[in-house]
This record gives sequence, C-alpha cells and structure tokens, in this order.
Amino acid sequence: MKKSWKKGIAAAMRVLLAAGMAGCGQTNTANSTATSGDAATTAQTEVAQSNTDNGDLTVVKILGRNYTYTGANGKTVTLKDWSTEGKSKRWDKLSENLAAKGVKLELDLIQFDTTIQTMAASGELFNYDMINITPLDDKTKLNLVKQGQLQSISDIWETYSDGTYTDFINSDAGQFYFKHVALEDGKCYWLTDYETGSYEGNPTNFILAFQIRQDWLDALGLDVPRTWDELAEVAKAFVTRDPDGNGENDTIGILGPGNSDHMNAVGGNQFGLDPLFSCFQSYPQYWLKSEDGSVEYGSIQPETKTALENISKLYADGVIDPETLVRSDSKEPLLAGKVGIFFGPWWCAYTFADTTLSGSADWRAYFTPLSEDGKYYTHMAEPTTQYVVASKDCKNPEAAFKIINYLVANEQKWVEEGVTSTEMGTGDFYPLYNTYDNADEIETSTEALTKYLAGDISMDDVDFSTHKLLKNDMEAVTKLKKKPYDDFSLKYWNLDSDLAKTNLPRLVAIMVGDAPLVNEEYVPIYNSYDGRTKTMDSKWANLKKLEEETFAKIITGKVGIDAFDSFVEEWKASGGDEITKEVQEELDAQQ
Repeated sequence: MKKSWKKGIAAAMRVLLAAGMAGCGQTNTANSTATSGDAATTAQTEVAQSNTDNGDLTVVKILGRNYTYTGANGKTVTLKDWSTEGKSKRWDKLSENLAAKGVKLELDLIQFDTTIQTMAASGELFNYDMINITPLDDKTKLNLVKQGQLQSISDIWETYSDGTYTDFINSDAGQFYFKHVALEDGKCYWLTDYETGSYEGNPTNFILAFQIRQDWLDALGLDVPRTWDELAEVAKAFVTRDPDGNGENDTIGILGPGNSDHMNAVGGNQFGLDPLFSCFQSYPQYWLKSEDGSVEYGSIQPETKTALENISKLYADGVIDPETLVRSDSKEPLLAGKVGIFFGPWWCAYTFADTTLSGSADWRAYFTPLSEDGKYYTHMAEPTTQYVVASKDCKNPEAAFKIINYLVANEQKWVEEGVTSTEMGTGDFYPLYNTYDNADEIETSTEALTKYLAGDISMDDVDFSTHKLLKNDMEAVTKLKKKPYDDFSLKYWNLDSDLAKTNLPRLVAIMVGDAPLVNEEYVPIYNSYDGRTKTMDSKWANLKKLEEETFAKIITGKVGIDAFDSFVEEWKASGGDEITKEVQEELDAQQ
C-alpha cells in the first residue's frame, strides 16, 4: 500500500536555527541601518549630501559570479563581457539610471564556487558591500550571522524600499518566502531570487517534463507514450528502428545525466531521471512527511527499490543511454540529433535551440509516464537558490537598495526601451537579479499567446506591467508563427530570420515546453526539510555518496536489486537513523 505523503513545504534556512542560533541574529553591528522615522530621514539626508558634494557618487561594491552563457548563436560570453564592453543594453540602462540616483555600481566577478570559500575564511568578503554568498554551505552562512558579519536586510528594506519591493514582501508569495528565509529573530539577512513557482499553488519553473522527438514518432507511426510500458516500447523503437533514417544503429532512446549531472536532485535537474522514479511514487533525496507527522527519507523507501528495479530493466534493454553518468556532456548527442527522449524543464528549449532553428529536431513536452493511478507526481524546487547579503562594513546599504528598487520596478520598461529577450533571460545582473514580481509569468504568457494567436484577445486586453517580456513575445509570435496557430510543428514556424535567432527559442519554450504546466494536471511533491542537522555536518556527505554510488550500480547492472536492502541497512547504521531523528525533532518544533 502506498504511503500518503503530505505536500510538505521546505523550511529552508529557518529550520537551521533550531540548534544553537537562538537570539544570535539579533546582534547589531556598528553599521546597522536605523529603522525609526527620524533616524531614516537623517540617514537619507546624509546620503543625499554625500552624493551631491562635488558631484561624487555613492559607490556600491558588489561581488558576484563570473557567469558564462552560450547563446542560441553558439557564441559564449560572460557577464564581465557585458558589463565592461558595453554589450548589454540592460547593464547600460542600469548604470545610467543609478548614476542619476547618486549611485555607482562596481561589480567584481570571480570564478565562484571555490574562490568564495577561501575569501570567506580570510575575511576578504567584507571588502565588498553586497555579496552573493550562494556557494557557501548553510553552516557557514549562518556563522556569518552569528559572528555579526551581516546586516539585517529586512531593516534596510523597511527603511529604504520605495514600496515596490515591500509590496512583493507583503504579497502572499512574498510572505511564503519570507517565512522560509527569515531567522529566529524574525529578520532576513539575505536577498534571494525567490523561486516564485515553488510558492504553493503555483507551478515551478523546474518541473521536469517528458521531452520527445515528434518527428521520430511520426516517422515510425507511433503515438505519444503515457504509461511506463508504452514509454519502454517507444524508447526501444527509437533505438532499434532507425528513426533518423540514416541507415545506422546510432540513436539513443532515453538520454540520461552525464558525469557532472545528477540522477536525482532537489529541484530542477535537466537530464535527470526523477520522472522515472516518481512514476512509482519514489522521491529520492526528499524528506517526506506523512499525514501522522512522521518524516522519512525518500531514498530508502520500498517505492524507491521498485523504481530502481524497473529503471535498471530499461538500461539492460538498451533504451537508456549506455553512457549515462559517463558522458562528459549530455548536450552533445542531443544537439547531434541522436536523442529521442529526455527529461527537462520548460526552458530546456534553449538547450536544444540550435536544432530548432535548423529545423532538424521537432521536440514536444508532456507529463509522462503516468503512475499506476493515472497521475503525474512531480518534484517541486526549493524556495530559493541564491543569497545576496549586505556586509557589516557596507556603509551605505540604502544606496545598494536603490539598485533593488530599480531592478524590481523597471523590467518591463527595459523591454519597451529595446532590451531583447536574450539579454533579459541570460545573466540577469548577477548577483542582484530579480524574479520578485512575476510569479506566474511563463504560465500567463503561454495562455495569453495561445488566446492571441486564436484571435480571442488583442494586445489592448493584456496588462504588461508585471510580465516583463509578454509584449515582446506577442509582437514576435505574429511574425514567426505560421497558420495553423494551434500546430507547433517546426514547418509552421518562420525559422530563417534574424528575429527567429533571438526570439524563437523563448517562444518554443513557452508554447511547447510550458504546455504541460498549463494543459495537464500534476500532483506536486515538496521536500519537507531543506536544513542541516548536527549529525549531517559530519556524516551527510558520506551518506549521499553511498546513495549515489549504489543507485548508479543498480541501474547500470553492476549489482543486483538486492543491493538496495544492504544500502538501506548501511545508510541507517552510518548515521541515517540519527539524522532522521534530528530532522523529525526540528520539524516537530515548528508545529
């Protein structure tokens, strides 16, 4: 009998405070911003004076990631290219407008994941005013608060927000996120890229859908598979029946993760196999809270054993890529046109953009395979993935917040002033990018574009104020989409144009990739715990390694399914039972 899991909501950083953090976040640093009306007025006057004396600007030094992006044209650029060489209209407009407000933004970009760890240990981080501390582990983030190294962001926004950001915080979605990132003192110490799709009741941008080559289905006379058995049959045909018609045995049924990817992950995981697990209501790496309040780790449940057994059969039959977890880059066979099926989020249309623009691969998205009860169970992403902080030595956090105010308020205006969808959708100004005011942007865009093409609405019927690219999308779709407007086959798109190169990948992502989110039903499954217990600090890394290695061996046939039972015993004995007890205690304390 299947367990009935509650739709648990991740407690994110807040739950980490249960052990040893009570009251420590209340430390007031020497540079903390005053919150009373009189003090705020005085501070604003002083900043205004500093900005006008001799024409000087208040400099805000920001440390962020040197983000690298490969566009649809195949050209790779970095955020540093955009910021220093004037290649980003968005950067130029930001700089111009902030200068008019008395603020100069200085951005220092580093190779993030390793360098920032060293900088945190040495104290170099605090040579900057605003810092993206995302790569730091949770314990280190919290220690920065305990040590008084960070200012309270909530104090800053309460005093210096022009209302736009505060409006978001006071919204239902904003309150949902605030309670998940606030610490025990009720304050927030980090700005986040709130993954608004993870807000309960709204779809997430990271739901993995079944991506399939429609042109291969047509070539072989096959229907879209909806069940596990149908999926196995279609994937087998893609391997054995030469769907690309080149006369060679060189095609892949189901593409899996490469050696730097993950088979399972909390949140979005392009090329991951999570939908194959959830078909059996298995949720590896998720903490699952049952109706009676008890919590269990998804990776050790009987449903996961069942899932592994069935996935291993697909691998043994040759329908899952034999180089799964071995390939250095799973995009290579995908872009070479050798893949029939993979799992990815709506935005993966950007990943295979080259094949779309060339007309060589016609991809469609569905929620499949369905479980035995006919439902699609899907993993929901964590509430946030980015953390930007104000250093204790940030002398003018109010100046930094002018940046946030501007970012929140002006996304749509930038589009109207000529910023392209490519510029809006790629680096997004690390580390202060904004996803605060458009929780349902993609879903709204899909519905609006569908109605627009059908003639049911005009542009005058649409409010563009909080959906930054919708006007741009509506203008582009009429130039790129051919009749019939409800058929998204590649032959009904204008592929050979400059507009297609810049706008078509996004339109395909919305109209094709997002279609399941709008048109199909699904059951969201939330991770009930995103924190880190005391025992996790010393034992979690080894337990996770044990899990990933065991699952890989079972799927690839290096060990039999009985190895799962041995794994469960070892996991429990090696700290898993202790960690489960600690997680239970922390979740109980939240009630």
